[in-house]
Amino acid sequence: MPEKILKEDWSDYDNKKKKWVDRFFFSCEEVWEIDYLVSKIRKVYPSISETAIRTAIASCCKEVPANRPREKFVRCVMSKL
Repeated sequence: MPEKILKEDWSDYDNKKKKWVDRFFFSCEEVWEIDYLVSKIRKVYPSISETAIRTAIASCCKEVPANRPREKFVRCVMSKL
């Protein structure tokens, strides 16, 4: 399940990051990053509610310590959905 999300084009996300070196890490402190991930998941899995996705993200923000590798973080979120 996470592979579909991870194989999506993330270039627009990468380009929005303040520092290029941070592009492979997910920040729970940035609202736009959370919104981006919600949109990315809803695009691939429209049947999953936004509330469920945001709950999974919040849970993984507590579980996965910063600096959160994007792949590890997305896998955590998708495992909760």
